[in-house]
Amino acid sequence: MKRMVITGIGGFIGQNAKEYFEKEYEIIGIGLAADYRDGKSPVCYYQCNMSKSEAELSNILTDVQPDVILHCAGSANVGASVVNPVADLEGNLHSLYHLLLALRAFEKRPKVIFFSSAGVYGNPARLPIRETDAPAPISPYGLHKLMCEQLCHYYNVVHGYQVRAIRIFSAYGVGLHKQLLWDIYQKYEKSGEISLFGTGKESRDFIHVLDIMQAIRLILNYKGGEEVFNVANGEEVSIAEIAAIYAKKLGEGQRIVRFNGETKVGDPLNWRADISLLKSLGYKKSVDLEQGIGDYVDWVRAGQ
Repeated sequence: MKRMVITGIGGFIGQNAKEYFEKEYEIIGIGLAADYRDGKSPVCYYQCNMSKSEAELSNILTDVQPDVILHCAGSANVGASVVNPVADLEGNLHSLYHLLLALRAFEKRPKVIFFSSAGVYGNPARLPIRETDAPAPISPYGLHKLMCEQLCHYYNVVHGYQVRAIRIFSAYGVGLHKQLLWDIYQKYEKSGEISLFGTGKESRDFIHVLDIMQAIRLILNYKGGEEVFNVANGEEVSIAEIAAIYAKKLGEGQRIVRFNGETKVGDPLNWRADISLLKSLGYKKSVDLEQGIGDYVDWVRAGQ
């Protein structure tokens, strides 16, 4: 059986990747925590601070000899990157750099998926956003993800690596303890209302974590030369629509939804991805947004 290393295995994306791919690959996890247990099937696990230790990473990868690496580790918080950009730089760029350096001694070149973000686009000049559109990040997080992509391209060209970057738009799903759907429930639980930033006209392109996994599988099997992929559904949904669906799933009406008209630093206004490239690989959405939000509401109400 081929071996897959998942960095950041204890996170939302990493945990879902482990569950999704464990029947196809022998999974090896890397993370910051002293130990890893998900209460399900065990995995071989290494504790490692990837932003600090190239030598330790090299030893791990030499032992494991992976065929595939999903690099899920790193910061994923736009607001935190604004407050502490150096920490975001270390969590994202430094951890990736050490991984790429650690792979230099390998004779074989494992396939590597780098988890980038639509944050590299900032506020795009047009919609839908294509992979070839000029990046224009408006947060340290988006800037650092773009720097990571450039680093991947360098190692592909100069050192013959097989790294592909996936620009994930608005990921969601059961198990996510942050971002919009989590924030909505925390506010509702405290006040009985859904009070959000912005006007409600802001939009995102949501994709369920299971569809992200589907996209990864397709990209791993892809034989072409493209290095960067939009991972989304190509559907622009306003935050007001999301809040209305959420309120409905809570058994409430639109009356509990409020917007304060303020824009948070680093947050883009409108997103919709062009997913022509991903669709050409055979991608089809499997989780409907309303269904996915309903599942999420059931999960948070059950106490996570």
